[in-house]
Amino acid sequence: MKHLVPIPRGCAEHLKNAEDTGFGYQVVSVQLKDARIFEQVVISEGCIIEVRGYKEIPFSPDDVASVSVNHKRWNFRDQSDTRAKSRAATA
Repeated sequence: MKHLVPIPRGCAEHLKNAEDTGFGYQVVSVQLKDARIFEQVVISEGCIIEVRGYKEIPFSPDDVASVSVNHKRWNFRDQSDTRAKSRAATA
């Protein structure tokens, strides 16, 4: 079961004034403290709800260094990226 990951307060403040990518959500880039970057991350109401290509959020709130809106759209609701990668990983 998926769980929501809250965005650290310091990273989330500027997102309040940014435009939504779609109704009630933004697509953002998340940079972690270890320098990894996730370019397509969906956030809504202060929480990370989806990371493209992952069934679960692959990091914790403490790992987040910065968040910036990029509006790089994809149909995150159909889960096709997640299924394809999970099948390939088990093959």
